[in-house]
Amino acid sequence: MLKSIRNSLILSSLLYIVLGVVLLVMPELSLGFACLLIGGAVLVYGVVRLAAYLRGGENADKLDLVLGVLLILLGLCLLIWIRFLLALVPMVLGIYILVDSLGSIKRSLDMKALGFSRWWISCLVAAALAVFGLVMVLNPFGTIEGLVMFVGLGFLVDGVTTLVNTILLERLQR
Repeated sequence: MLKSIRNSLILSSLLYIVLGVVLLVMPELSLGFACLLIGGAVLVYGVVRLAAYLRGGENADKLDLVLGVLLILLGLCLLIWIRFLLALVPMVLGIYILVDSLGSIKRSLDMKALGFSRWWISCLVAAALAVFGLVMVLNPFGTIEGLVMFVGLGFLVDGVTTLVNTILLERLQR
């Protein structure tokens, strides 16, 4: 396994583990903070684009005006309707987990092709994560706190699984 790919997989696994623990321990606070951060960042970027338009004079780009106004409106909406965004977050994370678990299924099949005898364990865990992601997509408006904790568990399991698979694949290739 290429060293850069291995390092990238290990780093992303560790980040997933940390994210999973944070979401498990502080679900409501984590989502609220993320929404405020995203809304604030979008709002600030909109103000920057609008200021660029206003400073541009005759050379001002109309795109800066349009993007600035749209981003300011979006940022305000994100800050005002934070509960709505909180309901959408589990669905978006569910899509992410579903897509990522499909990649994990492929990696487990690669492990099988390389002769790793317990490839099926990784495949089962990835399949469970795929089901988990699908449930999140199909039922995004359930209890937010419970879903966030469930997402945290998913990230934790995904991180641990990817980390273990990366280490096992590296050992197998030696």
